[in-house]
This record gives sequence, C-alpha cells and structure tokens, in this order.
Amino acid sequence: MKTIKIYIVVTFFILKSLQVSAQKDSLDDGLTVNIKYVPTLSESIKIPVNPNPEQPVSTKPVFTYKVPDLNTETTPTIYTIKPISLGNALLPKLRNNYFRFGFGNYTTPMVEGYINSVRNKTWNNGVFFKHLSSQGDRDFNNFSNNTLALHSKKFFNNSAFSTSAMYHRNVVYNYGSTNLIKDFKTNNADTLKNIYNLFDLNLSFENLKVDTVHLQYKFDLNYYYLSNNFSFAEHNFKLAGNFSKVISNMPFTLHTGINSISNIITQNVLQRTAFVFNPRLNLSDEMYYINLGFNYTYFADSLNETDRSHFYPVAEAAYHVVPKKFTVLGGILGNYSINNFRTINTENPFVRNYNFKNTNNQFEMYVGLKGHITNGLNYNIKGSIANIKDLLFFVQDSNSFQKPIYDDGTVTLTTLSADISYQIGDKWRVALFSKFYNYSLSKLQFAYSRPNTEVKLNTTYNIGDKFILRADVFYIGERIGGITNPTSGNKDNLSEIKLNPFVDLNLGIDYRYNKNVSVFINLNNMAAARYMRFVNYDVYGFNGLGGVTLTF
Repeated sequence: MKTIKIYIVVTFFILKSLQVSAQKDSLDDGLTVNIKYVPTLSESIKIPVNPNPEQPVSTKPVFTYKVPDLNTETTPTIYTIKPISLGNALLPKLRNNYFRFGFGNYTTPMVEGYINSVRNKTWNNGVFFKHLSSQGDRDFNNFSNNTLALHSKKFFNNSAFSTSAMYHRNVVYNYGSTNLIKDFKTNNADTLKNIYNLFDLNLSFENLKVDTVHLQYKFDLNYYYLSNNFSFAEHNFKLAGNFSKVISNMPFTLHTGINSISNIITQNVLQRTAFVFNPRLNLSDEMYYINLGFNYTYFADSLNETDRSHFYPVAEAAYHVVPKKFTVLGGILGNYSINNFRTINTENPFVRNYNFKNTNNQFEMYVGLKGHITNGLNYNIKGSIANIKDLLFFVQDSNSFQKPIYDDGTVTLTTLSADISYQIGDKWRVALFSKFYNYSLSKLQFAYSRPNTEVKLNTTYNIGDKFILRADVFYIGERIGGITNPTSGNKDNLSEIKLNPFVDLNLGIDYRYNKNVSVFINLNNMAAARYMRFVNYDVYGFNGLGGVTLTF
C-alpha cells in the first residue's frame, strides 16, 4: 500500500513537469487563443432548509381569593334635596328713604328728603319735602322755594286707589327795574315781592286688568287753590277719565274730562269751563302703525265768547322702512290750550298783571324720521308747521313788572327739531336736543321773549359706580324783548330790546362713598354769563352747591 502511494506521487510530479515544459514552448512560439471557448457556470448546490421553530408553551396561572369576613358599622348621613327654582325668591332690599343737605355761594341752603314705606302688597305711603333759597348777589334778586308733599296708594285685588296732597310756596322779587328798587329801598320792600301759595289735592282710582278683553279705566279728580300776595286767586277743579278696550281686534282709547276754573281778582270773578273728548283708534302691524281720532273741546266763560266748540282731526301714520332702525312718519293734529294763573307763573314768576286768553292750535302738520343707527344710538328728526291763534308772549309793563300778551291773529309757527342720544349700558349716556323756530306773526311785530334756537347737550358718565359725572350745556338763541312805551313808534306800543344769545355750562359730580352715603358738587353757569331770561331779569353768575346725600 505504501508502494502504491509513492508511485502515485512520482507520477504526479512527472506529469507536472511535462506540463510546465509544454507551456513554456507554447509561450515561446506565440499565444494561441481558442475563440470558440464558451465559459459556463456550474449550477450551485442549494441545501433546502425548512425551519421548524418550537411552539412556546404557556401555563395559565391559577389564583385564589379570599375575602375576610369583617363587619364595619356605619352612621348614615341624610341630605335634604333642594327643589329646583328659577332664581332667588327673595326680593332685593329697597332703600326707602333719603336725605340731601347742601350749601352754596350767595348763601344758598338746600334741604331735601323723601321718606317712604317699606315694600307692601297692600299700601304704599310716602312724604317729600324740600327747601331751596338764596340771598342772591344783587338787591332783591333773592328767592325761596318750599315744598311739602304726601302720597298714599291702596292696592285691592283688581284695582288701586291713590291720593296725594301738596303745599308749595314760591317767593321771588321783581328786581328788573333799578329805579323801582331805589324807590322801595327806604320804603316797603315787600311791594317788590311775589308770593305764591299752592294747595294741590289729587284722587285717583284705576283697575288693574292686564288683559285687553276687559275695559281698562282710570279716573282722576284734581283740585288746587293758588293765590298770591296781591289778592289774586284761582280755584281749579278737574275730573278726567281714561278708557281703553280692544273691540274686534282694534284697540280704542278715550280721554275725556271737565275742567272748571275760577279766577278771582279783588272783587271780580272770571268763571271758565272746558269739556274735552279725545277718542283714538290704534292700528299696528310689523311694518306700520296708524293712529286716528279727533280732539274736541267745548269752552265757555263769563265773558260770553261766541267761539265755543273746537274740533280738530288727529291722524298719524308711520312706516318701518327698516324695522327698528328707520321709520318715516307724518300726521296732522290740533288742540285747545287753556292759559291760567298756574301755567303762566310757572313759566314766568315775575308776572304781576294778568289777562287770560286760550291758545288755539288750529291746524298742525308734521313729518319726521326716527330709529336707531346701532345699539344704543337713537335719533328723532321732525319738522312741523302750525297755525296758532292767541299765541302767548311776555313783555315788561310800565311798572317794570312782567305781563303776558297775545297775538290776536293767526301765527304761522315753523319748527324743526333734531334729537340724538347714545348710551352704553349704565356707564355712559349722551343726548343732544335741538329746536329751531320761525314765527310769521299776524298782529305783533316781534315774538317777544321767544327764542329762535334752543339746544341742550346732556351727558352722564359712570366710573366704577363710584364717581358719577354730569355735564349740561344750554344754548338759547337771540330774542327780542319788549318794554311798554306808547311813544316808541312801535305798533305794539313797545320799545324793543335785544336779548343776546347765551351759553350756560353746568357740571356735577357725585362720589358714592358707600351704598348709603354720597357726596355731590354742582357747578352752575361756569361761564358766569349774566344773561337775561326776560327783559331786565338777569340770572346769577357762577354759583356752586355742594353737600351730602344719605339713603337708608
């Protein structure tokens, strides 16, 4: 066996040497390339493997539980279930009373108070009183106002009865004439004094039906007695009724009443009686409303005037071009106004000589626009033209007292009014009111003491419910005053005096220390303009009033 292996090895080396020798000969002779040779790749040998992973074996654990047998004693807690409600059933507490005390320059004391009963389903009672006076800054331009009023209201199941009584005393001096004041400085100064005493009583009864099927009504009975310190007195008795009811889906209203007036001048008595009857029919829809009716007044007096019945058609129609934003309206009306002792001296307390004529608004036509531009911003613009007979004016008589005069013809009065207001909640409010007048007179030469322009700007600003700021600005245009003078050449036997336009600025501030105590300061006529309200009756200059208000 060993011999065979040696033989094989020797044979292998002999063949290898021959091969090398042959290659060397071939290289020496040249390179021989066999182009027909095609290389081939032998197939690979793949060993198939099929994995056979082991399947995991999971064992589900077995648990055992044991609840200990324990008894624990507990004390039950019971909660009362509250009923569902829509809000707090308790009404807010009202502050029924307040007192205000103040003092200002020109020695101006002020006391004001209101005492009212607590909230009650059966009764409501209250008392009001006020005193305001001033020594003024010139001779005899002082004044004094005192008021005491009581009211009471009784509530029944479907009705209410109310009553009120008032006493008012107003004292002014006729300081419009320098010569007159000089004459009475050393004599009886009370001759310049006008003292007005007013006693007023009201009774009222009304039903409280809230539906429109039943007749709703209210009756008012009023009586007052007004007198001055020169043997002049007025008794005024008035009974009035207001009714409303829906008939065939149309609401009707009616105001009617009778008014009896007795004017006593020394031993002379002027008796005047008026009866009014003013029905209305109101029609409305989402896009329009219409009010139709008439005003009727029957008037008679002891002078035996022949023109007693006065009838005036009344109609107003409006169309909502843009609902709640832009409305156009127009209408016609007329009315009969009774001028009496109380209405005249309320407007001009310096009147000493009286004569009475009633103002007859024979026919008035008007058109207007109203609505709001955005939230809180509202406007109202209106223009009218009216024919008025016996329109009232004021002039100064030969004794330097004021007196009323009337244009006995028909006055054409053209009026343009424009009002705009803006309000942001309870924080800020501003309002502008303006009126422009044009008088086309019949008998008189001028519209004495009547302005051609009236503008008022009012604003209120609330700072955190602590500070309340107020500002009022008044502008009154030019007026013509008249002084009795038979030799003046004026057809009214009056000398004209120009009353210049004026601006009056008033400021006020309230500081609320707490809910019950506040402090106020009012500054009036900031420009210190001594403008005239009437001929020779100028107002105070700059004046201030401050004080404290208590509520409880």
